[in-house]
Amino acid sequence: MRHVIDGLLSLLMAIVILVISFLPCWFTYLAFDAGAAPSWRWVFVAALCGLGLFLTLVFLRKAVHDIAPSRKKRRS
Repeated sequence: MRHVIDGLLSLLMAIVILVISFLPCWFTYLAFDAGAAPSWRWVFVAALCGLGLFLTLVFLRKAVHDIAPSRKKRRS
């Protein structure tokens, strides 16, 4: 049962990271589209999206292997 809870926590963490990183990217994109933000900020938006995607994939891998978000290995 502990492994299932660890996997669910990792899945929840992946969803949280996805929301935390991609919502600001989306709103910044809308600001670019409206002309309210300068175009040089694309670099920071791309970096935030890349980092968010990387962390989401890391937590999804942990969720598939039933590893807790704060651990490196599966509990025995």
